[in-house]
Amino acid sequence: MVDSGIAPNSDLNSGTSSRILAAVQFGAVSGTPDDQFGHGTHVAGIIAGNGTKSAGQYIGVAPSAKLVDVKVTNDFGNGSTADVVAGLQWIYNNRILYNIRIVNLSLNSTIPESYHESALDAALEVLWFNGVTVVVSAGNDGGSKLNAPANDPFVISVGAIDDRGTDSTADDLLPVFSAYAVTADGVVKPDIVAPGNKIVSLLASDDSTLKKLFPTKIVTAAIGAKMMAMTGTSMASAVVAGSIA
Repeated sequence: MVDSGIAPNSDLNSGTSSRILAAVQFGAVSGTPDDQFGHGTHVAGIIAGNGTKSAGQYIGVAPSAKLVDVKVTNDFGNGSTADVVAGLQWIYNNRILYNIRIVNLSLNSTIPESYHESALDAALEVLWFNGVTVVVSAGNDGGSKLNAPANDPFVISVGAIDDRGTDSTADDLLPVFSAYAVTADGVVKPDIVAPGNKIVSLLASDDSTLKKLFPTKIVTAAIGAKMMAMTGTSMASAVVAGSIA
């Protein structure tokens, strides 16, 4: 996971042992890697939460998967391409040590550029051609705008679908925020869509930035545990990464 970090959580344990194998950070951050922003922990729960915190009410897609936490954004969810690329270099260097098979990036560049010129795309292609499956979010800017890494033809770019809270796909809708485009290089993206509307997952902490910004998104499980419902292609990307796992 290349994101804002992962806060310790019983949902990400196997018994009393954490399933987070390693945690590293890149950029203007200090101390032990954590997740003050809250985005990475939510994504981690979608991928690999085992439902402990909510007594099975909210469970991730791959509840036995192991995680490697590569923190590249700060307490407000901001980071640089250089920091993300440094994180990807670390993954490349350590992919065999930790048996890293899948990389999820629920993040997008703000700069439009060809995948031929993007350092972020280039770094991800190195992983892809070395046997690592790369899953990325399409972005939340709607139609006609789709930036790196979602514009790369080699990676799996994921858009969001609103499943309307039903099992049937007949009433599914493509939310207006979910990015899609024919890129400047002639690539049709995203490759797939997955549930990304009001996805309930882990709350990093009571003082996390996302909780402060969106207090109405807090969801209380039946046993009283505080969770959070978030919407976006970040959540959809996590669903696909978990499905692959």
